[in-house]
Amino acid sequence: MSSSFNRHRAEGREFGRPNHRLAVLAIAVAVAVAIAVAVGAVAASSGAGSLPARASAAGRPTTPAPSVLAAAALHPPSNPGPASPGLLVDSGQNQSDPLLYATEGRYFMYTSGLGGPPALNVPVASSTDFTTWAPVTDALPHLPDWAVPGFTWAPDIHRFGSGYVLYFTAMVKGTSPSAQCIGSAVGPSPTGPFTPAADPFICQLDLGGDIDPRVFTDADGTNWMLWKSDQNIAGAATPTELWSQPLAADGLSLTGRPAVLMHPDEPWQGTIVEAPDMVRAGGTYWVLYSGNWFNQPAYGVGAARCAEPQGPCADTSALPLLGTNAQGDGPGEASIFVDSSGVWMLYSPRRSLAPKVDVPPRPVYITRLGWLPSGPYLAAGGPPQALDLLGGLPLWSAAA
Repeated sequence: MSSSFNRHRAEGREFGRPNHRLAVLAIAVAVAVAIAVAVGAVAASSGAGSLPARASAAGRPTTPAPSVLAAAALHPPSNPGPASPGLLVDSGQNQSDPLLYATEGRYFMYTSGLGGPPALNVPVASSTDFTTWAPVTDALPHLPDWAVPGFTWAPDIHRFGSGYVLYFTAMVKGTSPSAQCIGSAVGPSPTGPFTPAADPFICQLDLGGDIDPRVFTDADGTNWMLWKSDQNIAGAATPTELWSQPLAADGLSLTGRPAVLMHPDEPWQGTIVEAPDMVRAGGTYWVLYSGNWFNQPAYGVGAARCAEPQGPCADTSALPLLGTNAQGDGPGEASIFVDSSGVWMLYSPRRSLAPKVDVPPRPVYITRLGWLPSGPYLAAGGPPQALDLLGGLPLWSAAA
């Protein structure tokens, strides 16, 4: 997705003379057109499948990747070091629930709140190359009155019309035991500032509350909200549930009826599934989720095949996609990022030490994913490529 306002420019990549800029721009456009024509011709004759339609952080599917690139994008080589699959994202944030979003020619990285100082409700940093990151700022400087300060988690962002909607989890004042619910906020740019709605967006207190919002955009443009109901509140052994429901055109309300995607049904999950995120790969819907308690070594990331965006979803393996490994015990809280070259998973490489303070803080890791009919696998490859200044696409991409 792109925006006509608040355009960001990459540092160090602005050319010095107007004529130089125009000449380079003309050459770049000519090359892009030539590549696009060539790719289109090959795609028209190949009949190959397309890249996944994605959700939460891929720039909200704009133009699908050229079909000629689909095989390489969906089936990269397996990771040669599965015991240490992740790469550090040095964005300056050390916190859980990472989310990567691309728009306006930049990558934006969001995480759960930071205690400070200074305290940040929704930390966000941006980059064009995944190496140099702008300073971390607070996308949500003011919380709604219903939210307890210092307890904001699992942000998600999506473009609706000319603005953006930020979703977040926060603790609800006056609840006992302390419950969490999902809030919403509107803003003019990916960095905000976002203004929260007065009331919670999703708040099923009879189910213990709700957490972990994620937006999935289907190939037809329909937006779906995915989330977890928090039946394990206060350590309860009640199995949790993952949900899905269509979003209204403005993203500020839900339509239709909610549907349960899945419950925990594998031994490694215990009684908990949470942190859902959805992708459509090879024509099949998949939900990635975390299972078990977030502060235990058994915590991990699983994958389940779904019949449609409202489920039902079922595991294709009795084991997690990513569990305890050489980089940490209990990785989880994953999100998915998709661009024209492939699919990536961002996650916390090790469990929380709650109720103790996390020492050291949990960094953000990223790993590439490949896709087989049986589900995703950990793949080889670095982070997403550097973005250009023409439209926020990878430098080699022919997508427009």
